[in-house]
Amino acid sequence: MRALVLNGIQDWSIQEVPEPQARADEVILEVAGCGMCGTDLHTLTGGNKLVRFPAVPGHEFGGTVLSVGREVDWLRAGQRVVVDPSYSCGHCAQCQAGRGNLCPDKGGYGSRFPGGFAQRVAVRARSCVPVPDDLEWNVALLAEPLACVLHGVDRLGATVGRDAIVFGAGPIGLLTAILLRRQGSQVSIVESSDFRRAVVARHGFDAVARVPEELPEPSADVTVDATGVPAAIESAFAATRRGGSLLLMGVAHAGATVTLSPHLINWHELTIIGSMAVNNSFHRAVTLLGALATELIGFVTDTVPLDDFGQALDLVTSQRSLKVLVRP
Repeated sequence: MRALVLNGIQDWSIQEVPEPQARADEVILEVAGCGMCGTDLHTLTGGNKLVRFPAVPGHEFGGTVLSVGREVDWLRAGQRVVVDPSYSCGHCAQCQAGRGNLCPDKGGYGSRFPGGFAQRVAVRARSCVPVPDDLEWNVALLAEPLACVLHGVDRLGATVGRDAIVFGAGPIGLLTAILLRRQGSQVSIVESSDFRRAVVARHGFDAVARVPEELPEPSADVTVDATGVPAAIESAFAATRRGGSLLLMGVAHAGATVTLSPHLINWHELTIIGSMAVNNSFHRAVTLLGALATELIGFVTDTVPLDDFGQALDLVTSQRSLKVLVRP
């Protein structure tokens, strides 16, 4: 079968690889598609410390069950599932406290274990969540990014009646805006890309600033950075009202730094929150996809064959797309 193989930093190619073999607690999936995201860019450029080379990247994936291991009695061949890519030890202090996303031995599909940029893959049955037959793949394959956003919004706490500004209208930013709006927030979005500004408008967000300088300061009870760009994080901090909260959802480079005023954090009693990946939110995300299906039609703007993976990379880095799917 064919798969994307990453042998080292920026050293990838589409290759013929051996067929996966299912262990007793695993299933073999025929991959329906795998979403591209910023984490994949970090993986390819050496910024993901969880990767073990050679690796098959891709963590936003799902597919049809082809076969099941001998201990799997609740999934059957022919079922459609999406995969929670998280993988933690289950016994450390963080895991026992219900925070497996912070496990020091955390790994996952697409980094430590073969992921979804392949025609077929073996995954633990317990990592699979069935999806309804009437939920199209372009929506179902948004389960992982939506689960990440759910975890971040969980950490924000109650947002009803709190004005919000989201910095960045990529997939994570737009999903965050949609969830905050459903919870009763008036949401504005800061985005410089004309393409993404047009997508934002189609999703009914009227107050869209092009650059942070267009915003009054401070201007929102809740601010969210979905870019990982230091300048955007500093702008989000400046836009946060007294008593407000700043949520960092974007993945910054490991060496990045920002300048924030400790005086204002104290004087304005600001809350700064980090959110890392998925944590007890994947099943909820799959359920929520059904309710959001109408809003998410058109969220996937480009579908690229596995053999044209370079084109998918170009689309993501150029911001001429929203969600890009790679289909093997």
